[in-house]
Amino acid sequence: MPNYSLLTKVSYVIGPILIIVSHIGSFMVLLTGLSWGAIAWIIFLYFIRMLATTGIYHRLLTHKSYQAHPFILWLGCIVGASAGQMGPSWWKAHHLCHHQYAEQDLDPHSPHAPYKGMRGFYWSQGGWLLSKKFFPTQLPSDVENNLPLRILDRLHFLPLVALGVVSYAIGGWEYLGAFFLSTTLLFHGVQTVNSFCHITGSEYFETNDLSRNNGWVAFLTLGEGWHNLHHAFPSSSRHGIMLREDKVIYLPDPTYAFIKMLEFLKLASKPRIPSETALLKRSKKETELPVLVET
Repeated sequence: MPNYSLLTKVSYVIGPILIIVSHIGSFMVLLTGLSWGAIAWIIFLYFIRMLATTGIYHRLLTHKSYQAHPFILWLGCIVGASAGQMGPSWWKAHHLCHHQYAEQDLDPHSPHAPYKGMRGFYWSQGGWLLSKKFFPTQLPSDVENNLPLRILDRLHFLPLVALGVVSYAIGGWEYLGAFFLSTTLLFHGVQTVNSFCHITGSEYFETNDLSRNNGWVAFLTLGEGWHNLHHAFPSSSRHGIMLREDKVIYLPDPTYAFIKMLEFLKLASKPRIPSETALLKRSKKETELPVLVET
């Protein structure tokens, strides 16, 4: 573990505490009920924060699968932090570690190591956050050298708390309960990529892990469930790709559509996707490195 300051340790520990609070707070809806407005609030908060997690935290910040204006990165990371997904340094550090050590003991959230079966599923679905692996072994230097992102990383809990306050201001206890429920559903939605996408689904590309394409997870996570493709081509801005009879099939990928929208608005550029030749070669279990092209 890096030599974290006491304030950083305290800041990071607040994260799982707030997720636990969200789980407990979700039961408020049993007392308040849910109006159509509150249901709409749950859905809106789920999808806007999921999009920030997938499109900004994951594909932009971590894998640099496209380029975007710094304002888009900063704003997206604030929304991502409001999802209870911790801060940008913490998130990127863990995800890169997952790719480097997939299905090995150093993988922070594999359903196959260090545990298997139902215990492994519990571990990958969120149990790992309550273990010593919660603290990243190394924080990414590019994020740490970006002062606004570093500050956001240490104060990651403020956007989440602020969103709870806004929810209460809009609709009292009912909307606060809706906020808690949305945050809890979002948390488990993200974790399904760690769990189900390494347990069940289809494998089209050669990788050194058990990653799978899973359509149900892709629906819940705006395209992140096409996980086998992602592990085969981590820098691809488009995850929704499969093969059928040596033909490349492009699948629904809302996060990629969001990236293309940013590109249309001149707020993003150079999205990277593997060429069809590279895709077909990888399906034949060749070890040649993937070739990425800009679109």
